[in-house]
Amino acid sequence: MHNYRYNIIRMKCIIWLLFLVPFVSFSQERRERQTNNLLVDSLRNQIIHITNDSLIRLDANNLKVLAIQKILRPKSLHSFRPIIKENKLIFVDKHGGDVFELTEKDSLARIDNSDIKNFLIGSSIFIKNDTLFRHGGYGYWSISNFFIYLDNTTNQWEIYNISNTSSKAKAVRNHLSIDTGDEFYFFGGQSITHNGGRDYFSNNEVWSFNFKTKNWRFLGKSKPNFSGSDPDSFFIIDKSLYIIKVLGRLFRVDVLENELTEFKINPFIYLFKNYVNPVFYKDHLYYLNKKGIVKKAPFKTLTNKVLKTTAFYEKEKSSNPVLISIGFIFLCFFGVIIYEYLKVRNSIVISKKGLKYKSKSVKLDSIAISIFEMVIKKEVEFSELTKLVRKEHLSKIQNERNRNQYLEDINLQIKLLTGYKSDILIISKSTFDARYKSVIFNKEAYGKILK
Repeated sequence: MHNYRYNIIRMKCIIWLLFLVPFVSFSQERRERQTNNLLVDSLRNQIIHITNDSLIRLDANNLKVLAIQKILRPKSLHSFRPIIKENKLIFVDKHGGDVFELTEKDSLARIDNSDIKNFLIGSSIFIKNDTLFRHGGYGYWSISNFFIYLDNTTNQWEIYNISNTSSKAKAVRNHLSIDTGDEFYFFGGQSITHNGGRDYFSNNEVWSFNFKTKNWRFLGKSKPNFSGSDPDSFFIIDKSLYIIKVLGRLFRVDVLENELTEFKINPFIYLFKNYVNPVFYKDHLYYLNKKGIVKKAPFKTLTNKVLKTTAFYEKEKSSNPVLISIGFIFLCFFGVIIYEYLKVRNSIVISKKGLKYKSKSVKLDSIAISIFEMVIKKEVEFSELTKLVRKEHLSKIQNERNRNQYLEDINLQIKLLTGYKSDILIISKSTFDARYKSVIFNKEAYGKILK
């Protein structure tokens, strides 16, 4: 009896499951086809809200609806990414290479001549120099690690060539990226195993690509993990990428400065509709609320309280002993050069035109320089200095006055040059004969800067 009742209950459950399967499948298909996107049309001062079947233009100031246009898209187009290229709105197939524009009859018309199907799932889409680019993406059991671009002449997708000496970047999908001009950065997302399986693993590597040198560069491994089957909501301001996690946590990633800033949770973010990227315009953040209505908020209200700022990624560490040895030798070499440079820079330097000290200099004539060089080497008696300045047509007293004037001028110029208060040339009794006077170098005050 017990088994009979159990079998009846089991049959009822099976019937209910068979009844629900079509509805579950239909629901999943609808979610796949549903889309919400926000764009900024700065030329018209408008916010564009695009759904799966309509395009709504709103005034950026008061968010009043200005125009509504239907979107009739092909049944084969499951999801698209709208983007503005050369002030014109285009629609990019998220899964393949199809590119559309919206006609006056509200239908999406192809503008590309390519035939790429289901090979670009989860790729990064961006505009550079009025050219449509894509990076990465999944398709046919593989993930790509290269760029493709839509040639503006042929309207066909082409592979963007990189340098032959470039490193090989990680192949990813559903990653986050930012183009800062000369550099393209990406992180997060998923990669696939290389053993032929279809198992995904989270990518924690941070890479940059330089469009001038056409080289990839591995920067390091990110500390937080921004991967998942559905990318988190994000928006870009200047050269920083802001990420909104599902739980209302707001982060700013500055890859250039290697900074990750986490802001204090703001309850206001809970009003945002999940997985719809807000847009920044004129100091305001425009977002879609839970009811599907476009709203705006001053951006400062969301970022006025910083929780913490840390390094975004750990830089790559090299353990090659040869490189370490070479680096140490160069470090010692440059250390000696710098030491000698500082030594000279912090010393009084004698030249033909005068004296130099750090960034300052004073002029001295040849007689003053001769007197200075003699005294700093040894004690010099007055009689020797008098011979240097002596002129035949002048009296003995006048020549002695000129000698004393030279000594005063040298001491004054050295004080102005160095900022010291003491005389560098000191008059004292001769050590050879106390009846005579001599001039000596003030080694106690100037010994460290005159060697």
